Amino acid sequence: MEAKYFFEIGNYTKAYKLAGEAYTLNPYNRMAFTIKIQSKIASQWQHFINDANDFFNKTEQIANKNDITKKDKLRIKIMLEILLGEYKTLTPSILLPKDLKEKAKEKYIKAKKLYEKLFNK
Repeated sequence: MEAKYFFEIGNYTKAYKLAGEAYTLNPYNRMAFTIKIQSKIASQWQHFINDANDFFNKTEQIANKNDITKKDKLRIKIMLEILLGEYKTLTPSILLPKDLKEKAKEKYIKAKKLYEKLFNK
């Protein structure tokens, strides 16, 4: 139950750990197994959102420069391609919190629009 609580408040790492411990103690504990798996998936989605936030912060720093070099443009392109690829590899799940999926989708759409705008693709 404690693992479920941490999953519900968005602390997926703690939920994964606690659910793993509960599952180890009782391998027939379905709730522990489900929370463990869902916490791992949710952590991947959260990691994507964090990566996107970091990327957009770095992009903003580059955009605020007086002179944007070819190296800067290439760096942005590579980071966008990584971000877009990362989103496509996220494991879908109907048990994930809706806001987590929505935030990730917003980041993906923002990255895709930026990529299309900057690189005409």
